[in-house]
Amino acid sequence: FGSRPALDGPHQVQGIVPPGGAPRRGVATTAQVQDVKLGVSLDEGGASEGFIPKATKSPGMTPDRKRTMRAATVMSRVDPRRKRLEKKAQDVLAWAPVKWLLGFSLAFALLGGPLAALCDLPDDPGLAILDAIMLLIMVIFFLEVATNFIADVNYRFSFFFYMDLLGSSSMIFEISYMFGAFSAGSSSSVDGVVLRSARAAKLGTRTGRLIKLLKCFAMLLRQNKAGDLSNTDRVEASALAGRLRTGIATRIALLTMLLVVVLPVCEFPVFPQDDKSMQLWAQQLEEHYAVSVNTNDSFHFDSQVDYMVSFYSEEMYRPYQLHGWDHALNGRVPVRGINKVSVVVTQCRVERPDCQAPAADACILFDFTGAHQMAAGMDCIVIIFIVGVMLASTFETKRMLDALLVKPLENMLSNLREHTRAIFDQFVDAAQEDHSHDGDEHGTELEIIEKTLEKLSRIAKNAMKENVVDEEDMKHMSASEKAVLVDLLQVEVHHDHEKTEGLNRPWVTQLAGKKRETERKMQNWHLNLLEVSDNEKMQLVLHVFKDSEFGVAEQFSENGVFDTFLARVKPQYKDVPYHCFAHACDVLHTVFLFLTMTSGRQWLSKTEQYSILVAALCHDLGHFGKTNPFLVESGHELAIRYNDRSPLENMHTAKLFEIGQDPAANPFGKVDRAMQKEARKICVATILHTDNANHFEMIKDISQVYEMKDRFCDEQAQAQGHLTLAYRAQVLEPYRLMWLELFLHLADVSNPLKPFPICHAWACRVLDEFFAQGDEEKALGLPVGMLNDREKISRPGSQHGFISFLVAPLVVQSVNLFPQLTELHGQLCTNLWEWRNLWIEDANPSPEEIAKRDADVQKARQMSSKLVHRRMPRDDPMRDTE
Repeated sequence: FGSRPALDGPHQVQGIVPPGGAPRRGVATTAQVQDVKLGVSLDEGGASEGFIPKATKSPGMTPDRKRTMRAATVMSRVDPRRKRLEKKAQDVLAWAPVKWLLGFSLAFALLGGPLAALCDLPDDPGLAILDAIMLLIMVIFFLEVATNFIADVNYRFSFFFYMDLLGSSSMIFEISYMFGAFSAGSSSSVDGVVLRSARAAKLGTRTGRLIKLLKCFAMLLRQNKAGDLSNTDRVEASALAGRLRTGIATRIALLTMLLVVVLPVCEFPVFPQDDKSMQLWAQQLEEHYAVSVNTNDSFHFDSQVDYMVSFYSEEMYRPYQLHGWDHALNGRVPVRGINKVSVVVTQCRVERPDCQAPAADACILFDFTGAHQMAAGMDCIVIIFIVGVMLASTFETKRMLDALLVKPLENMLSNLREHTRAIFDQFVDAAQEDHSHDGDEHGTELEIIEKTLEKLSRIAKNAMKENVVDEEDMKHMSASEKAVLVDLLQVEVHHDHEKTEGLNRPWVTQLAGKKRETERKMQNWHLNLLEVSDNEKMQLVLHVFKDSEFGVAEQFSENGVFDTFLARVKPQYKDVPYHCFAHACDVLHTVFLFLTMTSGRQWLSKTEQYSILVAALCHDLGHFGKTNPFLVESGHELAIRYNDRSPLENMHTAKLFEIGQDPAANPFGKVDRAMQKEARKICVATILHTDNANHFEMIKDISQVYEMKDRFCDEQAQAQGHLTLAYRAQVLEPYRLMWLELFLHLADVSNPLKPFPICHAWACRVLDEFFAQGDEEKALGLPVGMLNDREKISRPGSQHGFISFLVAPLVVQSVNLFPQLTELHGQLCTNLWEWRNLWIEDANPSPEEIAKRDADVQKARQMSSKLVHRRMPRDDPMRDTE
């Protein structure tokens, strides 16, 4: 371990002597580490995650991680068998003889029938041979579909799958004893070219996939099967370009099929039309035959026969034999039964053995060899034209993609590889594995870039870690293991059972002693400000403004000024159950956690950070336990002063800046006028937005942002421990003031997001205020608010509506925009269930009422599962089981 560069820096172990050097922090010799017998966990890139004994990993494992590991174990047993089967199927499809067989089968299926017609192949034995070949080809096609289904997961139920099924099934129209005669008969209403064109569309889609092999053949990453691909200097954008070509070629094939093939279907009701002249000639010959018999002169009949022959001499079909008349044409007899067309006399004029009622056997036999050959030739031309259009379109698409996408992407990949060659090479081999069929690669160059950046992120994350062990993990260690960790390696022990993101932040490591302990308290959602003394509340507030990572008070006010400001703020809060100084500290603590969890230092200016914390501290200054509607109804002086518009919030803001009028207590007195104006703007906007009258307007506004920026938010949900550049640029920075308003308003109604004991305590306090107001409303004869009548309202029951209809929609949209807050929605669901249980005990509701509330709880839980699922890594086995 002493020689691994990855263990330098923040991961170094204290007190170990490096090889050939003086003692220094963080480097241990191999022998010493073996003596210590500690299991050091290394991530896949080789960077240390911290010197944590292996024995500590299992006891601290969460239930979710245990389920994940069990699922992974089951998959590890199934995957090898499945992958072996997929590999065998891929090998079969990649075998050259199979490719040649499939190509020949496809060509014969497209052109075999028309060529047989063009060559005038005799029925005996040609028809039987053709049927046998077509049947064999149909079997081959279905076997190909089944093999593709096994070999490629992307093929299953895809466009190609359904096209192959359609094309394979259409072979029944090429086999005479199935639907072949129906599709080829002269009087049939089915045109064979439409059904064969389904196979042409299949050829077109396959052509789109085969074309990219021309590109792949020249790629440096594939030109040497046994060579060292990591030594190549150029990386080509093959997989992504191939996938795009395949997708576009698919659409081209479908469009071509619709334009060239499907449109002629509209002609089915009128095509082919019957040739009435043949029936008229049969009746005409019968009439003249009757005249010739009656006059005993064959001239009339013979002249009509000669006239009929000359009539059809210019057509592609002609009579070759007469049956039932005493006349012989001696024309060429067709060798294929499909070319023989019989036109029967409908009514005999002369009774004779070959023409007696009710049966009329006299008929004219026509030879349709020329007409059917012309139709077959046109079929071939249409099929070749369709394939040609697809080929031309695909080649043009290839040229366009090369110019607009492939070349720039190749240059970007080359530059990335040049600067991150050591990391990039670790992923090249995996990226070159082709687990797909017909060119549908599972890994593209963008995925290589993503893995490379993830690798860099892990290295940066590991470089910021500290040698820390939780107290819970220490409980499962032996005395000797504890001694090694604490005394020898000088690993720090967390004394807080609650794991929070903030404790792993670099800022915490810069604090020591009481400040570090205070930071631990502030980083904990279990901090209950109702159980903290007034003096300790003041210390917590001072810590946030002076010693935390957002502690910039001394940059905005002179030394001691902020302490004076805080001392004047506290007495402004009245002794009321809810809107008291403890509530101000609680909201300040919650906003502080929001800033911490969302990495506020990275996207907010110091003025914005400081101003929102000042606003949180002062957002309810002077509140005397009454609501805005009460002030308006009672004609209170604040309602008159502020024209019924957020009278309380206007008062809170005014009191904040009244305190700041004194230079000795001005929290913004040290900065210039421009920064003071910006700070005032933020404080005014955020405090005014705590009025619940703006609640649903805020939900609408932030929902609109998410609808426009959902892609960046969802990408951020997958980013572990860092902010993506796109998320910062597209979501956070353009709407900073809106997010500050959201943080303060959400913190103001955040009781349902806290652990249930804290949630319960604050809910009881706010109801006490409501009931006191309700008593006064009754005394004044004013309308009593819906939540203010202590005689009608169930305390537990009132919280269901408050959480479900007021808080939950805001939290859902907040989590959509800030995935780092996902766990808060889970706590909301827990509290909703706890209130439901207390409500049942208190109100003894009917089963129907219980069922209705249970449905609301289940709906909230489903939403929570969806939000949690969004944050799960894409390669987590549990992600697919949610």
